[in-house]
Amino acid sequence: MENNNNLVDHVEVGEEAKFSFGQAVLYGINAVIGSGIFLVQTGLYKDLGPASLVAMAGVMVLVFLLALCFAEVAGYFDKNGGAYQYSKAAFGDFVGFNVGILGWFVTTVAWGAMAAGLSRLISIQIPSLEPHQTLLSVTIVILLSLMNVAGIKTSKIFTVIVTIAKLVPIFAFAFMSIFFIKHGVDAGNFTPFLQLNPDITLGKAISSTAITVFYAFIGFETLPIIAGEMRDAKKNVPKAIVGSISIVSLLYIVITTGVIAMLGNGVLQSNAPVQDAFREMIGPIGFSIINIGAIISVAGLNMGESIMIPRFGAAVAEEGQVPAIIAKKNDKGAPVVSIAISAIVTIILLFSGQFETLATLSVVFRFGQYIPAALAVPFLRKRTDMPTQTSFHVPFGPWLIPLLAVTVSVVMLFMAEGKNVIYLGIGVLVASILYFIVNPSRKK
Repeated sequence: MENNNNLVDHVEVGEEAKFSFGQAVLYGINAVIGSGIFLVQTGLYKDLGPASLVAMAGVMVLVFLLALCFAEVAGYFDKNGGAYQYSKAAFGDFVGFNVGILGWFVTTVAWGAMAAGLSRLISIQIPSLEPHQTLLSVTIVILLSLMNVAGIKTSKIFTVIVTIAKLVPIFAFAFMSIFFIKHGVDAGNFTPFLQLNPDITLGKAISSTAITVFYAFIGFETLPIIAGEMRDAKKNVPKAIVGSISIVSLLYIVITTGVIAMLGNGVLQSNAPVQDAFREMIGPIGFSIINIGAIISVAGLNMGESIMIPRFGAAVAEEGQVPAIIAKKNDKGAPVVSIAISAIVTIILLFSGQFETLATLSVVFRFGQYIPAALAVPFLRKRTDMPTQTSFHVPFGPWLIPLLAVTVSVVMLFMAEGKNVIYLGIGVLVASILYFIVNPSRKK
């Protein structure tokens, strides 16, 4: 595709090696469902009780607003980069550079946290590995990076297999939950429906719960980043975004309802609510099934990140905004230099010991991608050099949903701790200074 924003052609990968529509939906589900579904239950329940289900439903609507915006702008592109590509095409090099650099860095930080989380889960299952968690985390990053070097086809196969494997226990829990809702009602686990935390106001409780829910959905924006690795990307990426978010939303509601039905306010005393709830449903084996499922789930998320993160960095390099060597590919189409850089930075972070803090920051920093990507909708739609026919348009015109999505993003951003907002501002400042230092060439 040619336009005035120098959207360079990506290196062709054989169609048979690319993600099909069904595989793209699985990738999207895998990108969202990771540790969140297992870790957020206590945080969801503690401030609102069963009424957290209402807050969850509300946040799902907000996530859909953002997802719809990503779905439209993804339809203009058939190459890697996601929010970076959309922002650069709509607002120019400066904004695109900020989104690209911050996005690459933050997703790398998040991968470090996820690799550490995976090693922690494995060490719980195999206690003898507990003293070697850091070494295990580094090994995970190295193995996934080497797999990525082998090319997208190898990574795709493993990603699809792991996604299916982790969804089996999750779907099993969701299916069983349907039959135990009445049990929870009869046991009084849903009454009173609103159980407000006495230490905070209702508004603060809603805000806290909303942020927790939003964290569980982080990752929906990663699917368009690997658009260049999908068949018929302009058609399939938007549909895959909406489809994967719909499935994840349904699963989250059913699973959270099942946890409350089985545990009630016992959720607050549980370190593993989903596992404990399944044990209550089918016996001791339920805990092991979900615990192993959690390991597979986080492993799948690590695998998805290992594919997406280097391609984010390579996409910035392909646009000439960082040294072109970063986009260098091998004969398998894998961006080997970007893979190496991403792995090295992740390994350095693994030795920092600040993963929980960095993971929290990664959530806040992601709004630096959501806001410009949503605002790109009306600007890209009116561009005369963009395709006149796309597979998806947000309803109600080009402005309403994007503005609602931006409003939601800003509200979510200011709901976060003040220091995190300051860190985001510092990140933008550093990226802006770096832009002028690098002084990227602009192809005419």
